Amino acid sequence: MCKMRVVVRRECLGSREIGWSIFNGKSIQECTSIQIRNLIKSGQKVCGLALKENDLVLDEEGFFTSNLIEHRSCDNYTPMIEGDTVVNVFYIVIGKHEESGVVYYDCISTKFEQAKFNESDAKAYLRLGIISGGARLGADDKIELASLEYEKAEETKPTEKKGAVEKKK
Repeated sequence: MCKMRVVVRRECLGSREIGWSIFNGKSIQECTSIQIRNLIKSGQKVCGLALKENDLVLDEEGFFTSNLIEHRSCDNYTPMIEGDTVVNVFYIVIGKHEESGVVYYDCISTKFEQAKFNESDAKAYLRLGIISGGARLGADDKIELASLEYEKAEETKPTEKKGAVEKKK
């Protein structure tokens, strides 16, 4: 069984950071910056963030993260990096699959919506900056996916019951 961790958004109380929302493939979990630093230092992958001089930064090279949404209060979603984008939701590509010969890109939004986009929609969203991580447009205008590098969970062996006595015939 594999477990992935993809940073979806930064949780704030006003301007103070209180944690991060992380998609683990099935549900959303919340972690503090210290927990994420410890995961990365222990060699586990947290897609979307990297360590630079013990500070958490966007993983622009490994996971192609260009921006993240900050959830500051009720219905207040703003990009971490202010720029020319006016969106209040980003999508992060977490994989791709094929249905009836059409390639779809699986995404999670910063409002926890799971969506899929066909290739032309995904390219348009990448150009507009609505897809903020997990993929980028290559030089030949093809979509390049980031590696999720799943963490392989250790296989558990069945344990023997203590105190069990074999019956003799």
